[in-house]
Amino acid sequence: MFQPMAPLITSRLTLRPLDSADWSAIHAFTGDAEVQRYISGAPLSEQDTRDLIEMLRDWEHERPPRARPFVFVHTSRNELIGFGGLYWTVSEKRWQAELGYTLHRAWWGQGYATEAGAALLRLGFTNLRLHRIFAECHPDNTASARVMQRLGMTYEGRLREVEWAGGGWWDMLHYAILDHEWQNLERSRSGGAPSRP
Repeated sequence: MFQPMAPLITSRLTLRPLDSADWSAIHAFTGDAEVQRYISGAPLSEQDTRDLIEMLRDWEHERPPRARPFVFVHTSRNELIGFGGLYWTVSEKRWQAELGYTLHRAWWGQGYATEAGAALLRLGFTNLRLHRIFAECHPDNTASARVMQRLGMTYEGRLREVEWAGGGWWDMLHYAILDHEWQNLERSRSGGAPSRP
């Protein structure tokens, strides 16, 4: 029987599993051309957003799952401000996953993407026992690249013309972090060994 992931709690956020009823709050940024300008195939229509949510929920229910999606809720305001998760893009490589995150633009520049990303890395390297987590962004998306750097991810290179965006091919910047690198970062931040579940 399917068991949803427990919420992830950070200092300001609650990351909880994605629900179909979240579509309207999520569409506030998936339908925003400014938020979506570095994501191919975006902005999304209302139906596209509904379809995306149902696809991710279907992927989460697969065995093994292809996604672990979460919404980012501002805890004190009980407001959905973003969503993201971990995604398995190559089924036979279960030891690695892709990290993704998107925020409503009202919450940009306040460290929320880094906070949510750190919680997802912790989930990946502790509960899910991953060896490698990677993330990619458009070369002009400097804010997203800074998030990856703050998370301790290493820049591994520029993938040339790897994503079709309707009007042409996009390059993507590729970042990654390994489990032992994350453990060392956690150890240095806490002054001791990272906690294990």
